[in-house]
Amino acid sequence: MMRRDPFAVDFDDVRGPTHWPSLLPDDARQAWADLRDWVERLVDRFALETRVVPPCWYRHNTLVEALSALRDHERMSFAPNASPTGAVDWFRALREIEHRLAEACARTQCSVNEHRPDPLRTWLTGQDQWRTFVETDVHDREQQVTVDRFETG
Repeated sequence: MMRRDPFAVDFDDVRGPTHWPSLLPDDARQAWADLRDWVERLVDRFALETRVVPPCWYRHNTLVEALSALRDHERMSFAPNASPTGAVDWFRALREIEHRLAEACARTQCSVNEHRPDPLRTWLTGQDQWRTFVETDVHDREQQVTVDRFETG
């Protein structure tokens, strides 16, 4: 199988980071393939442990989005027009994302042999408290606009 070079990209065509929630069906298959190739190379390059990137990483949204963001960061950090400090910036991002991945994996305890689903949210936003909060916030903002207009007027 021939792997695509993740850096063989015309950086003028890069539209920005992958936003998975808004990815269209026609683009999803290639996006998944590209990310899988990159993640597998990342794990090999840096000998990342299963507690950081488990084999079921693609089944955890937190891991998918964090790894995708790290991949996008790497592409831009090493682009021909990148800052000379791009490589160091990328390694800082790797360190931060690696920590975030390990935290997420600690919640599920996935292993080489077993996938466990992400824990479900255990709370609901109280609608009455939410409405009160939003109304108070909007009111405060309207008053600030009025004060600012009065002071500048």
